[in-house]
Amino acid sequence: MTDLDQRIISTLREHAEGHVDIGQLTSGAVTRGRVRRTRRRAAVGGTALGVAAVLGLGVAGGGGLPVEVPWTGAKPATRAATPAAAPGVPGALTRPDLVGKDPDLLHFGVDPVRARYLSWRSAAGLESAELDLGGSAPVSFYLARSAAVAEGVHLEGDRLIPQPADIPYDGQLDRLSTSGAVPIWVLRWQPVPGLFARLRTEAPTDAALRVAKIALRLDVAHQCSAPVRLTTLPAGAWKAGCEVNVANLPATLDVSLIVNARGDRSMEVRLQYARSIAGERREPNATAAGRPTYRYAQGGMMELLGIPKAHLTAGWGWPNKGFTGEDAATVLGGVQVAEHLDRPATW
Repeated sequence: MTDLDQRIISTLREHAEGHVDIGQLTSGAVTRGRVRRTRRRAAVGGTALGVAAVLGLGVAGGGGLPVEVPWTGAKPATRAATPAAAPGVPGALTRPDLVGKDPDLLHFGVDPVRARYLSWRSAAGLESAELDLGGSAPVSFYLARSAAVAEGVHLEGDRLIPQPADIPYDGQLDRLSTSGAVPIWVLRWQPVPGLFARLRTEAPTDAALRVAKIALRLDVAHQCSAPVRLTTLPAGAWKAGCEVNVANLPATLDVSLIVNARGDRSMEVRLQYARSIAGERREPNATAAGRPTYRYAQGGMMELLGIPKAHLTAGWGWPNKGFTGEDAATVLGGVQVAEHLDRPATW
């Protein structure tokens, strides 16, 4: 049994007599899962790639301090990464029916004076972001057209386990007891009928939640900006998910794009950038539209070579399924990558 399994079981036992807070269940597991996966990939064949399942982006938090409260933390040395605006696209307040329908769009934004993005995500009917309010812990935000989806757990890619929708979205701030010393704060509300918003953080007080709610902008829309574009897809396939983690830019960047097709087929196209990566680690053994690639002997994964300080892979093996190596070559053969991965303005 892994440490992630044990954490999940322990949390379920703690809440056996009541509602299981899915945000709590995944908050620690997400970071540990990603770190463990990255380290394991680095140890196998000298690459930062792999095939383990990921608990996806997004947990939740929320609130409302005086409007004058600005960002209280140390600002990053470089300009914070933000998703690009989507001119002409209505925000969630105007068109709640559009939320979660397009993986290339986010129907919300945040006030950059009060918060900076650590990540953003759109997949499976859910739009979400993790935000830095300058406190000891990030605040996470979920936005969906149903309470079940807003409460859901993402296992990886665009796979979602909806949760019971019996939790009231009534604007009340909840303090959840935990086995640790730091409480979990959750705020759920309906900005307009048919729209469900959830904020969550783990902190000594609810102050960050309150600032986060003020910082949210539901009257604007943005792109799910990423430095990777997919221009060729297998027949009948479509882009189904977009996740971008910019928490450690300009040092590192993690991007995941999900491709789906009928028959429950799925593929993850993943870019991992780190300015500490030096040199090429693989000799090509295959090509994709004439571009050099490396096809791994096991794991159902192909890497596009020649991208400085980065790994770009198409994974069709577990937990994905249904696609083939030829499908991965089709995707990688047409992929476009921004020249400056550490400069979001150029994406």
